[in-house]
Amino acid sequence: MDIFKSVLEYLTKMFQWWIMIQPWELGIRTRFGNRTKLLEPGTHFRIPFFDIIYVQTIRLRVVSLCPQTITTKDGKTLTISCAVGYSISDIMDLFNTLFHPEATIGYMVQGNIGGYIFSHDLSDCSPELIEKHVMNKLIEGNNGIKYEYIKVISYAVVRTYRLIQDSSWSENKLDINEKR
Repeated sequence: MDIFKSVLEYLTKMFQWWIMIQPWELGIRTRFGNRTKLLEPGTHFRIPFFDIIYVQTIRLRVVSLCPQTITTKDGKTLTISCAVGYSISDIMDLFNTLFHPEATIGYMVQGNIGGYIFSHDLSDCSPELIEKHVMNKLIEGNNGIKYEYIKVISYAVVRTYRLIQDSSWSENKLDINEKR
């Protein structure tokens, strides 16, 4: 029964001659694969099979980044994680420049954090300085995104211990090498 309902919903949407954009969304209509038009909130005419509509929310979004461990210029180890708040300011620019905004923003932020910490001593790596530096770098490359904030969530100066997880150090392989 669910399959029948799904097929019916799909066919209904396929032959629908209009699209509704909500007040917190923007849309892009591509007609015949080459003509694009920005769609503001409201009801818009569409031609089934010839129009493709991309709808994107423009509300605030937050990307939480995984912790990263970086060594400062003076050899101290710093583990840091942060969150970035952003919204879409220009949907046409966004769709023409970025494939996956959340992943791209995450990698850009982590790269800028790593570059800053790696090139500064620990005394110059306070959360406020890092936030300010990364925000300035993000604003330089707009891509249709408005960066609202960047916040350091965790910040720890710690020693790291890495275990060797290579199978060449197992006891069995050491015994084989000793017998030779």
